[in-house]
Amino acid sequence: MVQGYRYYMGLGVPKNYAKAFQLYLAAAKNDDPQAQFIVGGMYYRGQGTDPNQKEAIRWLLKAADNGVWSPESLTILGSMYLQGTGVPQNFQEARGYLERAARLGDLTARKNLAYMYFNGLTGKKEYDRALQLYREAAMAGDSSSQYNMGIMYAQGLGTPVDRAKAYAWFSLAASQGNGVARMAGNDLMTRMSWEELTRAQALSVDLFKEVENNQEQRHGQDR
Repeated sequence: MVQGYRYYMGLGVPKNYAKAFQLYLAAAKNDDPQAQFIVGGMYYRGQGTDPNQKEAIRWLLKAADNGVWSPESLTILGSMYLQGTGVPQNFQEARGYLERAARLGDLTARKNLAYMYFNGLTGKKEYDRALQLYREAAMAGDSSSQYNMGIMYAQGLGTPVDRAKAYAWFSLAASQGNGVARMAGNDLMTRMSWEELTRAQALSVDLFKEVENNQEQRHGQDR
């Protein structure tokens, strides 16, 4: 583990992911949970080895079973079970991992879990829970979640229909280059009154400022 870390970080030796991977793999095979976690991540990212999702999930599962995980690794496991990639598709397993990661603030976990609630992959469609999770991801700056918020307000899914809020979310997503959101907002605008449009545009500015503030605070915490 110590030698693997030295090669991974380039401490006293040239940085060499391939050597680091082989050393971590040897420790992982000797049942070191931290090494299993690292090997899973290196397989997933293709660091020092070819990317291999099947091996990634095998080692990440071993590490998780031994109590070593991160929000990202839980999201990887949940997403793979959701998609049936490297493991048989299993929505219950996916939900369990994604809920844990979402509680820890992982953005991708929140989006994938919202997708499950929206499409009834938890046993029934739960639009209110999907809306909450999409909002959390949207407020963190994710444009696809902002677009989904617009859809839900436009169609009254998990919330009463509110064209002004729908337009505001479409507009926010469009400002980040989301072309589908731009088209949806333009289409919605043709059915809105001038008063609705004025309120919607004011709301979109407020949302923009709030998202920017959230991102600045998060970047400050990461420093």
